[in-house]
Amino acid sequence: LGGFTKQAAKIGAKFADARAGDLPEAKLTTEEWLAQYTKNETVHAIFRNLCAAIFACNANELPARAFLTYFAVKGAFKRFGFCPRGTVGLWDDLAGGIRSRGGEVWLNAPVTALHTQGGDVTALTITRDGKAERIEARTVISNIGPRATAALPGGEAFGTAYIEQTKQVLKPAANIVINFATQERLIDMPGLITFGKTRRLCNMGELTATCPELAPAGWYLYVAYAVPIPALGDFDEATEIEASLQDLRDEFPGFAKAKMLSVRVMRGEWPAQRSCAGFDMPQDTPLANLWHVGDAVKDYGDGGTQACAYTGREAANKAIKLLDAVPA
Repeated sequence: LGGFTKQAAKIGAKFADARAGDLPEAKLTTEEWLAQYTKNETVHAIFRNLCAAIFACNANELPARAFLTYFAVKGAFKRFGFCPRGTVGLWDDLAGGIRSRGGEVWLNAPVTALHTQGGDVTALTITRDGKAERIEARTVISNIGPRATAALPGGEAFGTAYIEQTKQVLKPAANIVINFATQERLIDMPGLITFGKTRRLCNMGELTATCPELAPAGWYLYVAYAVPIPALGDFDEATEIEASLQDLRDEFPGFAKAKMLSVRVMRGEWPAQRSCAGFDMPQDTPLANLWHVGDAVKDYGDGGTQACAYTGREAANKAIKLLDAVPA
């Protein structure tokens, strides 16, 4: 325990250095950075699972600079909150605000093409109720990420260099989401718990601890998150799922009686993060009136819903500025 305390003190001092602006070089991974101060397997496991829980990647994939920026510079969990209605509650409020000002919100209406002229987007083709509609637009905000946006018909207007950037810079990160229920309570605490030495499992929460109405009486509802190895490359789904489930069996004997609800592997076109922290692109694009929002254009070292919300606010401000400057 004494040795562990000394190692923690060394690492804590480096967090203080980071707050003062002394950050490691961009190419150094979190695992490499940590190895300079300790070889303790438990410490490395904890850092791996922090990287997995927050950034959906492994410690040997996340730049140490991004990790330290999040925890030491941005303050991580100093100020946070959860919408009682879930994240969809935020969307409902946003949609309500749009409608109250005369706007419309169309669901299941994907953009299928961009129309551009002179370096601006002039219109979008949207598929709605099975029919293609052309909608004129003065500003456009895309939430499907730079890679998918540039791949749309008409996306060649971004230019070859930008399109190549979307393929080379962005590094989508994967995770595995396991939803299950038990009649025996596995953990006696609200919120999320993060694990130490596991194969793939990084964190888990009991949803019914705060929202008992989500399950029938006598049942406890859980969501567990695991991150594959590698998270930024190809992996065998069956192997990674089994390693994640074995972690749950090892940590909670009561899991053997669990009712499995779903196992989702977040990868490909719907990854956990459209790009891992440290490998984001700018919100601005070569098209002057189109901006990106979401988890591929985060502020450096940021993560989660808060990062997406920040990009949304920034894009809205950019759009308002352009609309104010250019009369309709």
